Amino acid sequence: MKIKIVTDSTSSFPPSLAKKEKIGLFESKVLLEGKDLKEITDIDQKELADRVPTLDPYPTTSVASPQEALDILEHADKENCDEILYIGVSPTISNQIPSVKSAFRKFKNKDKVTIHECGVSTSSQGALVHNALKLLKQGKSVKEIIKELDVMKTQTFTIGISPSFDILFKTGKVQKKASISLISKLLKLKPLYEIILDVGARGAGAGKGFKGAIKEAMKKFSEQISSDLEYDLIISDAFNTDYNEVIEQEARKIIKVKDVLSWRITPCVMLSTGVGSFQITLVPHIE
Repeated sequence: MKIKIVTDSTSSFPPSLAKKEKIGLFESKVLLEGKDLKEITDIDQKELADRVPTLDPYPTTSVASPQEALDILEHADKENCDEILYIGVSPTISNQIPSVKSAFRKFKNKDKVTIHECGVSTSSQGALVHNALKLLKQGKSVKEIIKELDVMKTQTFTIGISPSFDILFKTGKVQKKASISLISKLLKLKPLYEIILDVGARGAGAGKGFKGAIKEAMKKFSEQISSDLEYDLIISDAFNTDYNEVIEQEARKIIKVKDVLSWRITPCVMLSTGVGSFQITLVPHIE
């Protein structure tokens, strides 16, 4: 059986790897200076990152439209695949699933498509897609892949670190208060957030400087991980790889690390978390 995997661009699954492995991506969009741009196809991310400090109004983001989602499904169908597995988040986190379901209703070969709400977003979602690809190469069926993902999603953890509270104020994730802004700048605090199953991003405190924030992240991971599992470490960044070695060293103190992967956070996630932000993801290793 030829199975085509499709996912969301905001999963931060590397576009180059997606192209190589023929994984379809529903691209989210950035409204930038009156233009609705697909975040991978239409945007030079480095150029956008350089311009972020001067952008006014701050760019907004949106999901792929039903028609754009339908185009991806029809393109997959033309590749003569037997099944299409869409690994999405859940309606409680993103409007992308409803958009895909709307496209699905217009898709002629509905029997080919399985829509799986994995319940996690950004790099956690990308990590599950990465493992789904491994399972596919092992010869697993769509049902078998979903069964394993349903277990894995409860064992996959992502903690993100932003460069400052200012970006969270801009996106409305934190209500702006002068006291928070002043204290965070004085203490050089870096806010943490974690990806919660079926909830999405949620604030998780702060650390003094990036190194302090990384130590705080490892404390939180140590409360969640299983000592019986071997993990892959995925570091996703928005143009900040300065702390990758520190992250790996700290992670190896608390878990058995098998593979270390470095990915780039996509523009829509970068706009929500800030240039210079990064996410640390632990996902169970499979061969």
